[in-house]
Amino acid sequence: MSIRVRDRLGAIGEARGGAALMGRLVVREGAPGELFMNSLPAHDGMFLVPESAGRWHLLRGAERVEGTFPRAQMLDPLDVASIRTVGRSLGELIEQAGTWLDVLDVSPLVPGMSNRAEFQPFEQLLKENVGHLAEVCRKPRTHLRVEVERMAVSRARRFPAQAANYLAAHTEDWERPTLRSVVPKRILATVREDQFDIYENRVAARLVDHLVVYLRRRVHEVTRLLRVFEEATGNHGAAAAGSHWRQGRIYKLWGETLDASEAKRKAERTLAQLKHLLFTISGMKDSVLYREVPRRATVGTTLTMTNILSDDAHYQRVAELWLEWARLGHERAVRPRAYFEEMQDLCRAFDSFALLLTLRALDQLGFEPTNLERSLSDCEAEVRHGSRVVRLSWATADGAISLHGEGVEPLRIVPLCSSLAALDDEQLRGVLADADAHAGNGATTVILYPSPSDAAAFDHLDPELGGRLRSLAHEVSKAGQRAVGFLPVSPWDIGSVERMARQLRWVTTAPTFLAYPPMIARPDSPELSRGHMWFEVAGNQLRIVRAPLENDAVPAKRLVDDAAAQLKRLEEERESVSLKLREAVRDRGATGVVNARKKELNAEITDAEKRLEALRRFERELSRAVEVVDDLLGCPTCNTRADARRDFKSMGQHFFCTCSDCSTTWGTIACGRCSKSIPVLRLHGTAWTTLAGEPGWVDRMLGADVLAVPWVVGTEIGFVCPSCGNCPRDALTAA
Repeated sequence: MSIRVRDRLGAIGEARGGAALMGRLVVREGAPGELFMNSLPAHDGMFLVPESAGRWHLLRGAERVEGTFPRAQMLDPLDVASIRTVGRSLGELIEQAGTWLDVLDVSPLVPGMSNRAEFQPFEQLLKENVGHLAEVCRKPRTHLRVEVERMAVSRARRFPAQAANYLAAHTEDWERPTLRSVVPKRILATVREDQFDIYENRVAARLVDHLVVYLRRRVHEVTRLLRVFEEATGNHGAAAAGSHWRQGRIYKLWGETLDASEAKRKAERTLAQLKHLLFTISGMKDSVLYREVPRRATVGTTLTMTNILSDDAHYQRVAELWLEWARLGHERAVRPRAYFEEMQDLCRAFDSFALLLTLRALDQLGFEPTNLERSLSDCEAEVRHGSRVVRLSWATADGAISLHGEGVEPLRIVPLCSSLAALDDEQLRGVLADADAHAGNGATTVILYPSPSDAAAFDHLDPELGGRLRSLAHEVSKAGQRAVGFLPVSPWDIGSVERMARQLRWVTTAPTFLAYPPMIARPDSPELSRGHMWFEVAGNQLRIVRAPLENDAVPAKRLVDDAAAQLKRLEEERESVSLKLREAVRDRGATGVVNARKKELNAEITDAEKRLEALRRFERELSRAVEVVDDLLGCPTCNTRADARRDFKSMGQHFFCTCSDCSTTWGTIACGRCSKSIPVLRLHGTAWTTLAGEPGWVDRMLGADVLAVPWVVGTEIGFVCPSCGNCPRDALTAA
């Protein structure tokens, strides 16, 4: 087969028909020949997207591959609009050579939320003229239709001129004849009926349908906005939940965007008015006009101004509403090429949105760029926090975001613009199996997908699958079997940055914790033959157990300087011996003793050079090890530096540290099953324990202030092992 695609969950392969996911497959160059996607020209790097009917096909020459996109995975129009707006803003900024600081000015929340929460001009016009529409529905204008029908005499009221002639010719309609006349049983009669199905009434009836759709969409939008505002302002919302560190970060994000309290009041007023309008207009479906106009009677978007629409006071307002509704363009048909470009733009915008979350999460964790003036247009950035240096790259061959660096666990962030939570269990299990099959490629993989508008969207899934869609890779991996993590994110979700920061904290912090204690080769020196308070001697190695105090430091630089001075003295002596050797040769004197000394000096210089190189390497490794251990003193939540002697405790292969300011504790503990180290971070207090174990509780209560997932077992708090998956809950169940 000549049609090849790159699976962003795995590798390049041949295109296969069947169900597909938005944002998962990217077209790659294959055999010669022009490639078409959905009957439109396609090129390398394009996403596989559906047609408006939900199908897709790829065509190259005589080869054709086709399939479908499950309708359940397609995003809500509100999500599509918000993702495209945020992603496009970031994409344009990067294209214009924006820097790190420029990107941080872009909000990851829905743009213009406060404006969308206000009563819109069209809605104000609708509110002012809804009475005219109601009057038209109650007393519509009609055309008088007169028809001649054959009916029983008792029902006849008016008779046409041809009634007598018709009766004379049809004896079957006689009741009985008399001497002078005929008593009729049935007769022709004129029937007058009001004709409701006229153009103007069709306009009014279809306008009711369009307004109901519009108002339902707006009620849905403002309801979501109000839910977001309530989370930001209420004591029971997502922003108010969890530690005060998490609350502070959430409120800071809100403060950069809008005044949530005022926006909430606007949304409440707007929602009340919209619901009233929706109730009023929905009631018009029970009116005389709406019942009489056929449901299939359609009206084109372009309005024809008839005499009634121009002259009747009520119909004039109906026409005005129709024209304003048409200007909004909600029912405008999308051409195939435009729909194709919109879907491509949506996938690219979600990639940009994922990048924005990554950059803001790194900033939240305290990472700063090594070069503030460097443009991000070359699709990479380097940031530093203490001893950790992170290199970030995006727009790679598979479109994923890659993160790697010294002392950092490699990470691949794969954005999939598909509503995974809306898939059924069977479809979702297939996606998980495909993702996990490629999880062991040396890097941790996390898949970002648009979060559902309602937390209840996970309820239809198997509890295990629902939990998997909100877990990181290390939280679901088993012994010897890596898995892929999943994070729901959205411009409508104020916790998106927190979730991304939780993932980034793990890959940037956990490796440092797990590398404790750093081990370095010990050079042969009397000063390093015995342990100190901050390092231990283990054979030919030194184990750095804590950061040294000012008066504890090993004079590594002095050792290097002494070795360099010794080497210099030996080289000077060799020069002197070489000079004596030349003089002895010139004077024809004895050279044996001088030659022997020169050979001894050459050997001593070689040994001195090796020792100097070893000491310099030791100095670099010691400096790096001390820097790593020194980083362990920084509080992950408040950035206060702990005291190396009072707050930091070394326990063999593990350590434990407590912040003197916020009482946060962090360190490593041993797993009860596999004995490997578990990196832990625990906030002061136990308020979070009340919700421990509920779906999504880690994000709601702890946010980014967590490493290994904690569990409450009775009165004790344990942690899930990232190596073997051992959970304290399992031990309690077994007991």
